[in-house]
Amino acid sequence: MFSFLEAEIKANRFFARPECCNIFHRKPYYSRDRQTNIVFDVAIEITLPGADIPSILCLVECKYYEHPVPVDDVEEFFAKVQQVAAAKAKAIVVTSNSFQRGALEFARSKGIGLLRVF
Repeated sequence: MFSFLEAEIKANRFFARPECCNIFHRKPYYSRDRQTNIVFDVAIEITLPGADIPSILCLVECKYYEHPVPVDDVEEFFAKVQQVAAAKAKAIVVTSNSFQRGALEFARSKGIGLLRVF
């Protein structure tokens, strides 16, 4: 997934311009709630020209299951995203399978992106 997103950014097919994006694999972000870091599968920091800190943090969770992704996994990921980036985050869950109905509904209600990779 990291390589795919990196290629999409370089080809200017991502929602932010390539020069504004920095992509990371398994980057830790500090959670005050936990007093420790949370590591995300893929993180894309989007920084506006002239800014010192990212304006948007796109956090990606990869689930390669042999069964549909349950709602609990999506809820847990959302909680982690809220702990590190809250208002400036875009959360995306990627799977090679499908999503349970509850996971779809929860993601829709929270604005979480869902991506199914074939």
